[in-house]
Amino acid sequence: MKSKLIVVLSALVLSLSGFLLYDSLNKELSQTEIQEQFSDLKSDYEFIQKDLEVAVNDVNFSNKEIIAQKKRIETLLKKNNISQEELMEAKRIMRNISQTFIKNYQNKVIILNNQVTTLDTEKQKLKEENEKVNTEVVVLKDKVTELDRKIESEKIISKKKDELINYASKLSLSNFMLRSFKVRNSGKEVETDKASRIDRIKFSFDINDNILAKSGQKLIYMLIKKPSGEIVTFSNRASGTFNFNNRKMLYSDKTTFNYEKGQSPKLEFVWDNEDFSRGDYIMEVYEQMPTNTVLIGKVTKTLE
Repeated sequence: MKSKLIVVLSALVLSLSGFLLYDSLNKELSQTEIQEQFSDLKSDYEFIQKDLEVAVNDVNFSNKEIIAQKKRIETLLKKNNISQEELMEAKRIMRNISQTFIKNYQNKVIILNNQVTTLDTEKQKLKEENEKVNTEVVVLKDKVTELDRKIESEKIISKKKDELINYASKLSLSNFMLRSFKVRNSGKEVETDKASRIDRIKFSFDINDNILAKSGQKLIYMLIKKPSGEIVTFSNRASGTFNFNNRKMLYSDKTTFNYEKGQSPKLEFVWDNEDFSRGDYIMEVYEQMPTNTVLIGKVTKTLE
């Protein structure tokens, strides 16, 4: 709108400024000269009329005197014949309109120039602020990246600490005892290491006190491996599977017991089986932790 207004006013002023040069002498004019000048005046007014109205509307022009002069000259220009006095009146009105609008144009140009200067200043200020914001954004991105790196590092450290605490809080065993027996018809147990005679195994161990282990219910799995690597199962105990290092493993027995800090309970298991052969039998004990299962004890018994 500002550019349009400048163009319109520029064209208007260039057109109106010519009316300032109209001859103001009071010499007698012939009727022909009057009509020729009147015709030129009408043509000039028609040329600037639309631009004049646009300029008036654009600048919210409300000068009552100029509006009255505009109405008066339009009344004179509607006549078919005009006197020399009316022609001179029309010229004076055109000069007044020209002078008024040239002055208004000059004031408007000053205002527009001031606005342009203000806008240029604001533009430069915004540009500097934008550059400052962009710099701050880059700094913030760097800080966020560094913070993310630190968070990831702390997560790794925290995970390692949790794993260390989890490992340190597992139960530990001692005093392993794996004994094998032959059970007579009378029910009497006779201890032996002869594989062909064994039909009962007794396994026991002590739970060591651990200040990092939490008190409460503990679940442990036991498994016995034959010399062939096959897992032994017992007729008097149910077997099943558990997860260890992302794979399923068959257990020979499991039990749940209540652990309390400061105490060292002894656990004993009695298993019946008549299918034992010679060789090394490996006994492994696993504890079910909150996040995984860990090996907490291992012992080997050799049968002859």
